[in-house]
Amino acid sequence: MINTILKPFEKHLPENNRLERIWKLAQVDFKKRYYNDYFGLVWALINPLFRMAIYYFVFSFIFSQKIENYHLYLFSALIFWMYFAESTKRGLSTLLTKRYLIENIVFNRLDLFYSLSLSVIFGLLFNLVAYVGMSLITGIYFTWSVLLLPIMLFLAYIVSVSFGLILSTLNIYFKDIMHLWDMVLLAGFWITPIFFRGEEILSRAPILLYANPMSGIIINARKVLLFGELPDWNLLLFSSVYALVLFLVGRFFFLKYSHKAVEKL
Repeated sequence: MINTILKPFEKHLPENNRLERIWKLAQVDFKKRYYNDYFGLVWALINPLFRMAIYYFVFSFIFSQKIENYHLYLFSALIFWMYFAESTKRGLSTLLTKRYLIENIVFNRLDLFYSLSLSVIFGLLFNLVAYVGMSLITGIYFTWSVLLLPIMLFLAYIVSVSFGLILSTLNIYFKDIMHLWDMVLLAGFWITPIFFRGEEILSRAPILLYANPMSGIIINARKVLLFGELPDWNLLLFSSVYALVLFLVGRFFFLKYSHKAVEKL
């Protein structure tokens, strides 16, 4: 049975090229999500467009705020938050869902988390395509500052990988961590500058901005995407240091405790 499961992966897992292995794992994981769907990868584009239409209607006609192009303002933050939420929730169960690989193939287990978060980024890129399309339709054009967007994408990737490393290890010992993380994501969703300006947090409760690693990333992503401005360099530096520290902590925690955790699988 296990050989049947692993057989499709054998041709996708080069033995000596680690970067290629990460890339192949990400490709396989991304395609599996849409493999049996009639429209396949088209759903990756239909879903964000549908979400955007709903958010545009609700927040433009029902909960409209005095923010110009509020539908784009909202969606530019949502695509990053949805990436973070999906990547960390899937990362939480990685050691369990990829158990068959861990037990039958010798490779660096960190690669599972690199490839998983990379596969979720594929979905984020579809969201960005939808965002670009709606921006052009509504007459919002981009400046050269949008070329700095990959920095925010990379920081979101590092933060998501870091939480995945920590949560997946904790999940072996504490099964309730999944429910606790759902509560954290719910709270984080409402204190992150998604529906409102980040400046409001800075003026009223700055600790909430700096306690949330995604806040600075979203604020700067919005600056380069929607406003055509340069990022807040101080905030970008803070987000970079935050992401680096999280990654080092997550990597240390995973390498120290994951071997014991896998024995409990």
